[in-house]
Amino acid sequence: MARTKQTARKATGGSAGRVKLLIGGDGNSSAVGRQDAVEVCEGFRHNDYCIICRDGSVDDDVLVLCDECPRVVCTHCVMIPLAFAQAVLAPHVTFRCICCHIAGQRQGGNALTPYLGFYRNNKPVLDSFLPIRAALEINVTSQLSSDTLLFVHLTLVDYDTNGSSFELGHQFLLPYFPHAGMQYHKVTFDIGTTSKVKTYRNSMAALVGKLSSTAWSRVVFGISNHTDNSSGDPYVGYERKTYVATPVHDFLAIILGPWQGLINKAPESFLWLFSCGALVNNPASFANLHVSVAHHGISAAIAFNAVRFQPSFSAHLLLAFCELVLIQRVSVQQAFPDMLGQSYKLGRHSDVFLFLKKHDLNSVDIFRYCWTHSHLRPWGNFLPLQCPDCGLVDAWTSVNHKKEYSFECKGENCRKGFVFSPPANSRMLIPGKTRISSWIEIRL
Repeated sequence: MARTKQTARKATGGSAGRVKLLIGGDGNSSAVGRQDAVEVCEGFRHNDYCIICRDGSVDDDVLVLCDECPRVVCTHCVMIPLAFAQAVLAPHVTFRCICCHIAGQRQGGNALTPYLGFYRNNKPVLDSFLPIRAALEINVTSQLSSDTLLFVHLTLVDYDTNGSSFELGHQFLLPYFPHAGMQYHKVTFDIGTTSKVKTYRNSMAALVGKLSSTAWSRVVFGISNHTDNSSGDPYVGYERKTYVATPVHDFLAIILGPWQGLINKAPESFLWLFSCGALVNNPASFANLHVSVAHHGISAAIAFNAVRFQPSFSAHLLLAFCELVLIQRVSVQQAFPDMLGQSYKLGRHSDVFLFLKKHDLNSVDIFRYCWTHSHLRPWGNFLPLQCPDCGLVDAWTSVNHKKEYSFECKGENCRKGFVFSPPANSRMLIPGKTRISSWIEIRL
């Protein structure tokens, strides 16, 4: 029989009878929420929200489970004819969601066929097509996954995380996990001495031991700290009363070491480095970061190069990551252009670096993403607001020739100029592109 379940709705609309309330007096009420059993099939766990409307189902509506993929469809979005309401629940009836139907059409040479939905012994159950009430709000290859997810925010002692985009990402994801399949842990670290390193490892071993009882599908780390302006070394905490730093490969070995078992077991792991740009601007630090990401087997790591990086500016990028990669299960490499397309203001502040694990676990691919604007950031470079020779402000005249931007100061006796050319190995990204600006990808 076609399998069904119910999940509480996220949408705010609906129908309700009107009542007249008596204002005043003391009254107490309580409600106990119902938690449905989690539906699991061989090879995958079904989503909790309809792939069409991205909502749950209550009352007379149910979620119908696709037999070919983890997606589900609610009976508000597909209109099962009343005459077949019992027939679709009969033994040996299977359900094929609209996404699998479209994928089958494309694999079959784009031969179009009516959507029938329910089958028994490979024959349609309905005598006509299955009507769909709404339009897909996301890509046909996406899903709405609530597979287990662990968020770990590792924060330097006395580091101000007010307005943290990482915590905002966790809050954004909460409605997608009605069965408590996500956990968030904030860990403050102070590992500035050998004895403190031992304390950290012992406390993390206890926490990781408790978390190891769950099979985590995705583990996401966010590290919020400072970096030394010259060496790029991450701060590790206090030695006596002064902050100290250590090379990034040693830092990550200490900070991620207790978590390595979970990283190795999780099919996907991600690392967000909310640190100032010296971490990647210093060549030695960048090389060590490259090696460390590969060594720890991280699926993807994201870093920034703004000299005085402000983590709150990454909020749009992180929220897009949460939606596209964690919920819709788009690969991070495929999703990254769309993530950047929602984050052009971040591009005025910083470039973004993406480290991607290769199939060979000992190496990674690295991409640099720059926001380019014909007047503000020509080919990802910062055009000075003030002429460094004569001191005039906003005094540049520009000429473009064969993708090359030339700027010259308008000062009467000043001929200061700049010329910017497209970076080697770069390509322009379509998401977020305008007539005068876009993101560009540079393979390093």
